[in-house]
Amino acid sequence: MLAAFALVASTHFAALLSPGPDFFLLIRAALLRGRRHADGCACGIALANLASMGLVLGILELLPALAGHARGPLQLLGGAYFAWLGLRALLARRELALPQGVVASGGGLLSGLGEGLLASSLNPKLPIFYAGLFGMLGQFRLPAWALGLCVLWMGTVVLLWDLALVRLLDGRRWRGWLQRRVRALDRLCGLLLLALGGGLLLAALR
Repeated sequence: MLAAFALVASTHFAALLSPGPDFFLLIRAALLRGRRHADGCACGIALANLASMGLVLGILELLPALAGHARGPLQLLGGAYFAWLGLRALLARRELALPQGVVASGGGLLSGLGEGLLASSLNPKLPIFYAGLFGMLGQFRLPAWALGLCVLWMGTVVLLWDLALVRLLDGRRWRGWLQRRVRALDRLCGLLLLALGGGLLLAALR
């Protein structure tokens, strides 16, 4: 149980650390629309993640025959996807360009919630990521309550991480730190995801 939880926590957080579409959506919302709008975006992103997890688990639950035969393909899918994410992060040459001297205005909690929910729900990579992650968990044969705990944990971490990021963007010092460290974050997350993806591919091919 602890091994499964550690695997979920490390894989999920590595993916969160790597700057992706949600990361840049939050930056844009915080700097151009204000903190309340960005907080709403964070809530919408967390809800979209929960919906994607529920969709993947629901399909596996409603199609038990598929769930029984899907472990290997899901592990292959997850391993290939995590390895691809890791390679992309390692090869990235991104610069974090933040708008300067912009006065944030015009945003609200509900409008931010809708924007975050819509943007993340339309991201096709989200269900693929969770399909791979739950395929990886299949080897542990967790009971329903343990899977529910994993879902709750991941949804909470997404929300807290995004809310924390919004608050960090309020400080000029932290914005500068993010700009200087964005490539280092890419490298760190790339190594973690590549290692996890490689391990999952090896396990699926045994």
